[in-house]
Amino acid sequence: MKATDFEYRHQTLLHLLLGGLAVSTYFLNPDDIVWASVRRHSNSAFLEQVAFGAGTLVLLSCALLETWASAYTLSGIPLTCDGPYRYLRYPLLLARLLFSLVLGLLVPLPGTIAIVGGEALLIFRLLLRDRAHQPRAQVRGGTARWGEAFRWVAAKWGFAATMIVFTLTLKDRIAEIGGGVSFLLWLALNYPRLLRSHDFDRFPTRSR
Repeated sequence: MKATDFEYRHQTLLHLLLGGLAVSTYFLNPDDIVWASVRRHSNSAFLEQVAFGAGTLVLLSCALLETWASAYTLSGIPLTCDGPYRYLRYPLLLARLLFSLVLGLLVPLPGTIAIVGGEALLIFRLLLRDRAHQPRAQVRGGTARWGEAFRWVAAKWGFAATMIVFTLTLKDRIAEIGGGVSFLLWLALNYPRLLRSHDFDRFPTRSR
């Protein structure tokens, strides 16, 4: 059940593929899971804003946690046990799971199942792989790499800004444009890093 070498080396690629698969389910059903759940209620717009507002808070927490963790990692591997690694073993994987929950609100039910179930399964397999390896002790006192961290998490911050506007307006076009621009911004900022490495990121080893 543990992750293969391919899953271990290409986590970002798999993350993007799962997201693309979830969004592609709009070809099967044009209604996201939130709208499908509340559209028959008389106050459907308000219920939508409550659901997406909660999702926005989760997404902001996800972006903050991933930025904080990324500032103390190099290609996903912790440099020290500072930052969130003082309190969590796998903050990057937690942030990824939180993001999948938010994206699950924005897609039809099949997409929600694909993104949440797929990410949960991948994370579980990666954790099993990690348990099979001897953990490495990490030292404290490292320097945070905030510039690189914000570049790597740029898409999440872009999605968070998009979610705020979308929650207030409930206009699908805003979510579509904002999501696309956020992804392109992330790609532009990190393209050199992606070219330098055949594996987009590596699994964060355990720190203590």
